[in-house]
Amino acid sequence: MFFKVSTTLIIALTFSTLSAQVHPKEALGRKIFDSFRTNNFKSLYDSSIFSISEENFKFLLQNIRNQSLRNDLISIHSLPFPQDASNAEQRWELAFKHNWRNEWRHLSRFTPERIHEEAMLPILKKAREYEIQWKTVQLIAIEILLPVSWQNGRFVIQGDPDLDDNASSSRTLYLDRNLNYRLRLDNKTYSKAFMIGTDSEDSDLEYKTGILGNGTGQGDILVRFDRNTPDQLHYFCPDLKGAGGEIRVLDFHHTNRPNQRHDLLLTFAYGSPPEAYQILVPQVLTNLRPPSNPKQYPLPDLPIFCERPRWIGLVRLPRGLQYPY
Repeated sequence: MFFKVSTTLIIALTFSTLSAQVHPKEALGRKIFDSFRTNNFKSLYDSSIFSISEENFKFLLQNIRNQSLRNDLISIHSLPFPQDASNAEQRWELAFKHNWRNEWRHLSRFTPERIHEEAMLPILKKAREYEIQWKTVQLIAIEILLPVSWQNGRFVIQGDPDLDDNASSSRTLYLDRNLNYRLRLDNKTYSKAFMIGTDSEDSDLEYKTGILGNGTGQGDILVRFDRNTPDQLHYFCPDLKGAGGEIRVLDFHHTNRPNQRHDLLLTFAYGSPPEAYQILVPQVLTNLRPPSNPKQYPLPDLPIFCERPRWIGLVRLPRGLQYPY
């Protein structure tokens, strides 16, 4: 189916001291967490793709700037494409025209009752198994979880490509300011240090501000950039050439990038002594641009989640985080 339902630098949330505008993804994470904490299903449902109208879904799908999602719909197009549909944009127009209603019908099968049963109740049930009292939990981190692997001599980072292959390389990594990222390197990256710098290969030009674990070659790498971060950086392996790519550092309202899907990782503390627990919210789709006539299609310029939140449960306190008490 198209939308799966499925410093010491301490990168932690201190809500009362944030001076910058709250990033929409961080706000979404807080809203989703509070929906579980207060057992407020309406708030959870309103944060999902299942809550939008047919008109807004059509607009979202038609204007999505994400080649992976477009390719998914093109691949299920059952009719042969005419010979004059020679490029991806022309094939997309036909695939969208013939298939968007089927996608909407699939989405509409997920009623509020079903979402409540499949997306909310399992989380609450798991929390009860740990005897968690939601009134006393404290949210300590909202992060974008970016899996990093190694393939064909280079780092591969989870992300979705832009529509124009000539304008954006698949290696390009888009990172927003004022948002926490946790880059998690898998076993395939063993012995290959991941470094961020101002040059594409020079380890002497390592960029350190707002990064924990840069170039260490072990553990998660935590990133939080701010308004002083350069617009362009690079990630690379200091021991192997050609392993990295460009990093574009953007404000969250910047539209010149793909509408990527990201997994949102919520970490909270409970107990005495405190222990860390996590919930994963997969497939958060953001940078939705509203149409020219907002009265006709009042689709907010906010992220939404497209797949069921998942309970991860009890974990060791992740790198870079600290308990709030």
